Amino acid sequence: MRNIVKQHNPMNSPIHTNLKKPHLVIIGCGMACGKLLEALIKRDAEHYHISVIGEENTPNYNRIMLSPLLAGEITQEALILNSLAWYEANRITLYSGEKVIHVNTDRKSLTTDVGTELCYDHLVFATGSRPAKIPASGQHLKNIFAFRTLKDVEGILQVVHKAKKALVIGGGLLGLEAAYGLALQGVHTTVIHRSSHLLNRQLDSAAGALLQTSMEALGVNSILNDEVASFEGSEAVKTATLKSGLTLSVDLVIIATGITPEITLARQVSLACNRGIKVDDNLLTSDANISALGECIEHKNTTFGLVAPIWDQVEILADRLIYSRQSPYVQRPSPTKLKVSGIDLFSAGDISEKTDDQVILIQDTASHIYRKFILRNQRLVGIVLFGDVQGGNTYFELLDSQQPIPHLLPPLLLGDLTTHSAIAESAHLGSENDLTGATL
Repeated sequence: MRNIVKQHNPMNSPIHTNLKKPHLVIIGCGMACGKLLEALIKRDAEHYHISVIGEENTPNYNRIMLSPLLAGEITQEALILNSLAWYEANRITLYSGEKVIHVNTDRKSLTTDVGTELCYDHLVFATGSRPAKIPASGQHLKNIFAFRTLKDVEGILQVVHKAKKALVIGGGLLGLEAAYGLALQGVHTTVIHRSSHLLNRQLDSAAGALLQTSMEALGVNSILNDEVASFEGSEAVKTATLKSGLTLSVDLVIIATGITPEITLARQVSLACNRGIKVDDNLLTSDANISALGECIEHKNTTFGLVAPIWDQVEILADRLIYSRQSPYVQRPSPTKLKVSGIDLFSAGDISEKTDDQVILIQDTASHIYRKFILRNQRLVGIVLFGDVQGGNTYFELLDSQQPIPHLLPPLLLGDLTTHSAIAESAHLGSENDLTGATL
């Protein structure tokens, strides 16, 4: 019986594929790869012989759930999206724990760091991203971690019970979710964020202030408008010095300042790259035999870090690979939610107001409720909901459709399209200089 699932190939034995089927090889075994595999199988499970090469020692898992794993809310097994048994059942060859080090585009072949050699008919780059770096010195010290992989979280969990004070660098989605996980483990946690408010890409300053207060109630403090200049310690980190001059005692650090598309191999192959691997509307690279999707790509000067657009890319690519259907990928806005228990937050679109925008603002200060809608040319272009996210998906559909919605303005003033019109009469449209809207 042929070994469908392979973990390393120490004898460098040749890989026998069904010559009647084209060989599709995917580099990278993350969430984008897993979703693409499912989409291909759904369309035609017998169309390709498929091989997947992943650097990590596990099959694809749900990276989004790393923070609940850190918090102790789920088990490691719960992260796995497609088990080894699933790969075997679908006759997909998986090479886990292997890194592709060379691709010969003329021969349409590749080699891994353990000597595995494969030929392909079509190649897909799903190499994902790597953690963004910070310019602080002393990052070689022990107990300083990224927050990107299962291995990162395993390392953190080995030391978290001995830690008393933790520092999380980055007040974005990933950083806040990591900080929440540490707080649930009983560690005094502080977030360092170089911007003036948390989630500055998703929230305005008012909602950011509410978020900061809510995080403090969960045991996570914040230091804003500052950055780490250096880490100090003999073997393990003991202190962190900020650019402001403040020195903090710390014995655990997580760096979560964003991601950078992983394009190292793509550059070696001479694929066209900028910040990411450049792809056209069909997700083809500059090589007609190589496609790419996910966090490693750049499409029309945009890179991607959220799941929703990558799922759209999966459908486009699967249709082309199976049906030869040329359906162009079109970028769409994606909603943002924070996975922190007790904090309800929803954001989508362009939250920066322009001079001629109309702004609807509904606030309940006592209840920490903040609902903001930005309209441009009678179209909904931005949404910020905090404390009360009722109707978030409905608003997002309006934003995504980009249809004029003047007929919906009266109920929209209420913030949920459902409550009494009498309240709407007390609200009014504002401009950049009049953002009071309805204060309820």
